Amino acid sequence: MLQYAIPAFLVLGLALVFVNSSAKTLAIFAWNCFIKPFTGHKDVAAGQQGALESFYKGQANIYDRTRATLLKGREQALATTAAELRKKHDLVWVDIGGGTGWNIEHMTTNYLPISCFKAIYLVDLSPSLCEVARKRFAEKNWKNVHVLCIDAADFTPPAGSSVDLFTMSYSLSMIPTYYAVIDRLSTLLGKDGLVTVIDFYVQSHATLTAKSTTMGGELLRHVNWFSRTFWRLWFEFDRVYLDSARRDYLEYRFGTIKSVNCRNTRLGGIPYYYWIGCDKDRSTNILQRANALATESPYLSPQNELVVGDEDAANNTLAIRSKGYDAALVNMQRNFPAPSFFYQTEIWRIFYNQELPKYHQFANQYIYAFTWEDPREDKNILQFKPSDTVLAITSAGDNILSYASMDAPPKRIHCVDLNPCQNHLLELKLACLRVLPFEDMWKLFGEGKHPKFQELLTTKLAPHLSSHAFQYWHKRGHASFTGKGLFDTGSSRWAIRLAHWVFAISGVSPHISALCEAKTLDEQWSVWEKSLRPCLSNPIVAKVLVGNPIFLWKALGVPVEQTSMIEGGMLKFVIDTFEPIIKRSLISDDNYFYYLCLKGCYAANNCPDFLTKHGHANLAKRKGALDGIRIHTDEINEVVKRLNPGSVNHAIVMDHMDWFPKDGNAAREEIKSLHHALTEGGNVMLRSASQKPWYLSVYEEEGFTTRPAAIRESGTSIDRVNMYASTWVCTKKGAMESLKI
Repeated sequence: MLQYAIPAFLVLGLALVFVNSSAKTLAIFAWNCFIKPFTGHKDVAAGQQGALESFYKGQANIYDRTRATLLKGREQALATTAAELRKKHDLVWVDIGGGTGWNIEHMTTNYLPISCFKAIYLVDLSPSLCEVARKRFAEKNWKNVHVLCIDAADFTPPAGSSVDLFTMSYSLSMIPTYYAVIDRLSTLLGKDGLVTVIDFYVQSHATLTAKSTTMGGELLRHVNWFSRTFWRLWFEFDRVYLDSARRDYLEYRFGTIKSVNCRNTRLGGIPYYYWIGCDKDRSTNILQRANALATESPYLSPQNELVVGDEDAANNTLAIRSKGYDAALVNMQRNFPAPSFFYQTEIWRIFYNQELPKYHQFANQYIYAFTWEDPREDKNILQFKPSDTVLAITSAGDNILSYASMDAPPKRIHCVDLNPCQNHLLELKLACLRVLPFEDMWKLFGEGKHPKFQELLTTKLAPHLSSHAFQYWHKRGHASFTGKGLFDTGSSRWAIRLAHWVFAISGVSPHISALCEAKTLDEQWSVWEKSLRPCLSNPIVAKVLVGNPIFLWKALGVPVEQTSMIEGGMLKFVIDTFEPIIKRSLISDDNYFYYLCLKGCYAANNCPDFLTKHGHANLAKRKGALDGIRIHTDEINEVVKRLNPGSVNHAIVMDHMDWFPKDGNAAREEIKSLHHALTEGGNVMLRSASQKPWYLSVYEEEGFTTRPAAIRESGTSIDRVNMYASTWVCTKKGAMESLKI
């Protein structure tokens, strides 16, 4: 068996780079972990306790010094758990397989002080590890921490006590009767209690199909065949079992609050996860909440309540139901937990099944890190009222937050985007508005950089993010908010990079700063005309780069269908876009769209409304300011047909109908759905690359009147972006129209 230890020494050699330990410590670690398991050495009685003691007895005193590199994720899991706990005093915590007590010391030192806990129980089956823990707690004179050297399945709290927190740090994979322990935990967990598990795992997509609506995130969940096979065999030598059934059963017995999949890149990419769950019946009316809290209706509850277990009511189902309602109903019939969305603190994010192929086209990234459309024009044209319900495309969420930050905002805003990552970005902004001070908001979304993003994510933002969004930002957040920052992320970053490359090659970069610092329109025009216009109007730049269909889609998100609608050619379109802007709006203080692209960040006096102190105060301090926002991850057509008829006052669909094929079938289906959802006199506001888009006739055929809010003529601008040739308002017939066009 010693031949299996050879690769172990290779791993140990790599570990030397990362573990600051003495040679003696490393030798003890190597003997107990890589050699002793294969020698047949037996120095204690048989059985699980004997096996554990045989493995840990010789290394108990060096355990903590040799596990920092191997047992990743513990700090983040404990920080996230502390943030998610609803109760913050008189807590009862049970650390299953707590070993030396490291978890307890780390939690109470960094996140929740020891005074928050009524009692802490460390449960472990290894006498040697328990002895180390006792010494650790005795030195700190902690009277409310108790070390129990017993089987986890035998743990019983004092009479009348329920448990607020169970943690299992790299112990679930070592418990033979894991199903009995998990069942035991589910019976002892308090109503608002949490279960947190950190462990190694291996799993493939093939085992996830039936779980996709419950597990709360699949990013990095799949482990390839070689890694699954290698790590499973490797860890089994030390009686650590990575079979997926353990995690599957955990997620079956509890509702998922957070689920994060990671790789230990320092040690060969070992897969590990941390997961936070709760009583899967935490809500006594889960089906009602499916429509009420994660609703796809503009109202707070369904028209007819459905009581769990009422067969007559079940047969008389609602005419309009959310997809989340349907998924929760199916899960309950199978005794599965509800989808993870229903265990979250916030009600913003609507259920979606991330396994559907339509979500995979975006390669787990958003296109836009900022929103191009001008919300000032939206508000001027549509004249929002506090009684309005608005539906709008999410994009980067800046316009959504502009509407919500008004002094008298619409009562409900439905945000729709098929790209889950665009909605992850908006969800992050909402979470930050909920808990962070203005200074942190500005660093994150004004400057695009924050050195402590990961710390904020786990300690502040986690309770206000869905599991899907949390996992996304857990993986990508550090890279997104360091280096070049947030605004150099997303597919659209290539357009900005290209512009800066062109400026550098053309030698006009110094003039860009002058343009962004100009104090008057005359000064701005002078810089443009003398230095920048010749560069941007170069036919090669316009035709070869900006006119390239691949670049337009990958960098700007402009599909071929929309490109074909541009009249007069790409060069004319470029000139007609930029030149009028120079005459209309100062880049330095009234055009944050182009300022951001040219400077890479916003300025305090030139930024989206939610980043102004007034807008931030309206969103962060006004009671209920964020509660009317709902985030839908789907096509517009799929969302609006589930809304109550006549419930939407304004739908802002940006330019997305330019993307539809000209046979008109897809456009007609969406327009019919919009007509059904809009109130009489309700409006669809759209922008287009064409002065008169072809689908306007379809609107008219389906019961709308159409009128231009603005049409761009050569030499004129229609808003501060001027990227579109026209803006149109289509009004559902049947009522007085009162728009300022």
